[in-house]
Amino acid sequence: MLYRLRTRYLFLPLLLLLSSTLYAQHDRSDRDSRTDHNIPLDYAIFQADDPGMIRVEVYFQIYNFFLVFEEDSGLYRAEYEFHVDLKGDDKSDPAASDEIRRPIIVQDKRRTNSRTDFRTNQFSFVVPPGKYEIRATLRDKNSRSVYKRDLEFKHDGFQKNPVMISSTEFLYAVSPVREKPSPFDKSEMTMIPSVSRIYGGSDDVNRLIYYFEIYSNERAPEEIKLVTLLRSMRRGKMNYRDSITIILDNSVVRQVRDINIDEIEPGDYELEIVLLNKKQKKLDKKRESFTIRMKPEALLRHDYETILKQIAYIAEPGEIEPMEKISEMALRLEAYREFWKRRDPTPGSDINEAKQEFYRRVSYANANYEYMRREGWKTDRGRIYITYGQPDQIDDYPYALNSVPYQEWHYYRDGRYRKFVFVDVNEDGEYKLSYPYDGFNHRPDF
Repeated sequence: MLYRLRTRYLFLPLLLLLSSTLYAQHDRSDRDSRTDHNIPLDYAIFQADDPGMIRVEVYFQIYNFFLVFEEDSGLYRAEYEFHVDLKGDDKSDPAASDEIRRPIIVQDKRRTNSRTDFRTNQFSFVVPPGKYEIRATLRDKNSRSVYKRDLEFKHDGFQKNPVMISSTEFLYAVSPVREKPSPFDKSEMTMIPSVSRIYGGSDDVNRLIYYFEIYSNERAPEEIKLVTLLRSMRRGKMNYRDSITIILDNSVVRQVRDINIDEIEPGDYELEIVLLNKKQKKLDKKRESFTIRMKPEALLRHDYETILKQIAYIAEPGEIEPMEKISEMALRLEAYREFWKRRDPTPGSDINEAKQEFYRRVSYANANYEYMRREGWKTDRGRIYITYGQPDQIDDYPYALNSVPYQEWHYYRDGRYRKFVFVDVNEDGEYKLSYPYDGFNHRPDF
């Protein structure tokens, strides 16, 4: 997506190039570097094997829709380069850097714009404790587009206290180590990071999985209590608590833990890990944030009307009316599953990509287009986002002279141009869709 901030006297022309052999959501002609905060990037810090050093693991994901695919003998091929620099506080030469180059080949054209197909990878750097900036750069070989993302952190090392906790690595999956080495291997387990830190929201993600390490500088084994808390960041309410006793009989004690989140309401949370000694004195504490999304099936049971109103955005004529008349929960669930089965682009696979993408859009709309107490999916911008996805370009006019604020959303990746205009009529943050409501009959003005 291209995002432009404009005034009536500042206009940046953009050449729109459409090619029959290229499939992407961003303009091939835009080859300038740009920051894109949608690039999933995360990190965790552990104690390194070298005394006094820390190990910084940087995790990232590459989604298909970030890249331009070229058709090649019936297949679609993209290639990317992901580079990471670890800059010290003096911002001079990188303290460490690494790079990965990979091709991506898919058979189905529809997958070239997928927002659910992704590849996860990671870098590991051993550096002295201190303040650092993670500078990540994604380069698309076919389009020559460059995306950037920066994160900062400061760490004092693990020698400060007798017992300390590492960062928390949020996990997507855990399995025993296979014969072929993987960058995700730790000890005897392969740990795939959850770079987004988002859990729930689908049929197969109902547990929060995470990993951390406890470091002990004590010579004799020590018995400690490990307390785990989940707190809602919005309400400050504690939603989960458990405690176990651990014997620190090694200098490094590794913990892979999971929590069932089926009964926890959706929202943003803090995972708090606390270490206590026998006298209940706090030895160390770490807090990390993550997000829980509601599974559609849970919403189906609690608010069937909302489910139907949401899927009505993409339903065919006549699909919703029969579902509205169903009263039995088992039949409602069956009808809902049939609705998504008809839209599954990969029948027989474990994941329905269309369903995943739809609810990703709903979550995004709720997070970005909420107005007053109206959920984002109910607003005009939320509805258009859910129906058509991320715009290829947004022109924002928040300070237009002699005019109220407005936005123009442009879609052109599918070959047919649409433009939606949203106007903040009352200048209170509520952007309403203007005619024509289907986005057609506009001429490109960029």
